Amino acid sequence: MIKAEVHSDDHNIEVEFDATPWFDYASEKQIIELARCDWGGDYPADAVAQFCSNHDPRIQKLFDYLDINQDDSSKKDCGGFECHVDKVSARVWIRANYPKLMGSRKG
Repeated sequence: MIKAEVHSDDHNIEVEFDATPWFDYASEKQIIELARCDWGGDYPADAVAQFCSNHDPRIQKLFDYLDINQDDSSKKDCGGFECHVDKVSARVWIRANYPKLMGSRKG
């Protein structure tokens, strides 16, 4: 299991999830990009949550929440989300599945 978490900007919805489905799907380049953004808080990590929403209905509920609130000006602080992948569990997976990546980047 590759641990990850995603939350709405207002933290009303926070989900811990398994990011392994994304890693199984991702290219080496995508994994490197995720590592380069320090495993979260940027577009490569957003892609992890978006992909995993197809595998975890709790994440899809977060995106539904964002859709519902996007046009409500009184909820301007809940229009986005942030995702972070646990680098330790990600490195364990990479070591087992893409060992050559372990020496190709920092993170």
